[in-house]
Amino acid sequence: MDQLCRLFSLLRAKNGLAIPAILSVSLLCLSLTGCGNGRTTAGATASGLVTIDGVPLDGGTIAFAPVGRGSSAFGKIRPDGTYVVETDAQTIGLAPGDYQVAIYYEPSETEDAQGNVIVGKNPVAKKYGDFDRSGLTVTANKGDNKWDFDLQPKKAGRK
Repeated sequence: MDQLCRLFSLLRAKNGLAIPAILSVSLLCLSLTGCGNGRTTAGATASGLVTIDGVPLDGGTIAFAPVGRGSSAFGKIRPDGTYVVETDAQTIGLAPGDYQVAIYYEPSETEDAQGNVIVGKNPVAKKYGDFDRSGLTVTANKGDNKWDFDLQPKKAGRK
């Protein structure tokens, strides 16, 4: 399973696949690896807070793509804006090294009284969902790492 995840990571790097596709396959990889009590650490743990203009982002996913070789890592952004990075269901953290960062937010959907679907607002600018355009990079050092990201708000009039 780890080989499948690494293969997908390489395909993403070479073909520039969009973050939703990466997340879908990554979640599949996580679900297929199963859960267990024997979790290991990848060499570096990482956590932090994602905000937009100082206000915590209430959900989404933060993704870390290695610069060069290695495994990608992801963290679910909690309602309070915090996240913890995992490489897969068995591995907490990520390997030491340099990473590009992307942040993806899926707006909530509700229905009005007539049954029409209403999509919530996405406060995250589109550029943050692209590793190459986000401008976000980190260096994971062995041990504990804490990275907070304060994103610029989306410009008015853009979806």
